[in-house]
Amino acid sequence: MTTTQKKYFLYFGIKPWFICGIGMLFYCFNYFLRVSPSVMQQDLMQDLHINAVQFGTLAAFYYWAYTPMQIPVGLIYDRFGARIVQFGACLIAVLGVLIFILADSYSLACLGRFLIGLGTAFAYIGVLKLASVWLPPNRFATVAGLTTAFGMVSAIISDKFLTQFVQSVGYQNALHITLFIGVALSLFILFFMQNKPKINIIPTKILNFKELLNALNIILLNRQIWLIGIIGCLFYLPASVFLDLWGIPYLRTAYHLSPEKAATAVSWVFVGWIISGPSIGALSDKIKRRRLPLLISAVMSTVLMSIVFYVPGLTLTMLYGLFFFIGIFCGAHPLCFALGKENCQHSFSGTAVAVTNTLIMLGGMIFQPLVGFLLDKHTNAIMENGNALYTASDYTYALSVVPLGLTLAIVLTFFIKETYCESQVTIHRKVTQLGPLDIEPVSLK
Repeated sequence: MTTTQKKYFLYFGIKPWFICGIGMLFYCFNYFLRVSPSVMQQDLMQDLHINAVQFGTLAAFYYWAYTPMQIPVGLIYDRFGARIVQFGACLIAVLGVLIFILADSYSLACLGRFLIGLGTAFAYIGVLKLASVWLPPNRFATVAGLTTAFGMVSAIISDKFLTQFVQSVGYQNALHITLFIGVALSLFILFFMQNKPKINIIPTKILNFKELLNALNIILLNRQIWLIGIIGCLFYLPASVFLDLWGIPYLRTAYHLSPEKAATAVSWVFVGWIISGPSIGALSDKIKRRRLPLLISAVMSTVLMSIVFYVPGLTLTMLYGLFFFIGIFCGAHPLCFALGKENCQHSFSGTAVAVTNTLIMLGGMIFQPLVGFLLDKHTNAIMENGNALYTASDYTYALSVVPLGLTLAIVLTFFIKETYCESQVTIHRKVTQLGPLDIEPVSLK
């Protein structure tokens, strides 16, 4: 940064964080809606007369819109900026909530869930795009971690308070408040969001459609982007599969916890994530290393998740502690976005992060219904009121995809090239040199 740019950040230091904070609020709204089905499982299965596969599929409809939209979202942000885009996206999510509340059939509930995913698909990428425009590069991983931490706060609210509301008034009435929050948030975005600073801190070329397609082609040919996205997908399974959907049902069955205690146990993961997300991001920015923190975190997450699933006789206190440290180590996950950004040119950073997020979000799209399928395949469940009662063994069998996926993530992490917090694409790399998606191991530094 030049002296002028440093002075700008020093003088206007609050405003860039305020602008990014608006985007973070949208992400909080997104995360609240994403995890909400986990506390409604029994009500939804009973009211809609569905089995575990259908429940997992219903929840995954969010990802079926969210995931394929990430690349178009990145292109849209790079072309039009954040303000109007996020305003419209928030209203689409609100429409989805309204349809979900009013749904009296499985297909209509799926439509509502799909629209929620479609609108909130703009949330996380929007924050990272704002960070790349408003803040210096050495704050990117910090923002990514901080955004995730804010999302975890909304997840705690969903697990703790939405659980109580659902039990008291039913899931439809409990979701009414989100309609008012969503409308208020969309207006807040419209009136206070700004696309970029008046002073051009970081020169960024506005790309036309042809240039955006060319940028997308460059990114898709980059084998490091694919590798980072796959690792991120596997590393995010504790969240996309366990926290977002199957964690509370598993704890209620395997450990015989009440809905409130199961929600509290899961909330400890979010608490740990809240602490570690921004901390690990800031540490990574400080030491200028991405791969080593990611590797250590993947190893520890695998060990701790395996203890939860395969070690019998854990007490409630032990579960709280294990989940807290799972959250601590999963907090390194946003480093995948920093790695994705640093493997492309700044002018299409939004598209690069979007491609990375697309690959990461495939976890929820694929594995949420997969766990439901494995549950129904493995179960000898007793039927009660037309609904299957799954056993602890059923859940352990189905959720084994989480530690297995984390183990694969550990192996793949050895093949990531360290970026040292700097863009690698503009240094000695051309599209013609990228080659196929074969990867070679790289030694740790």
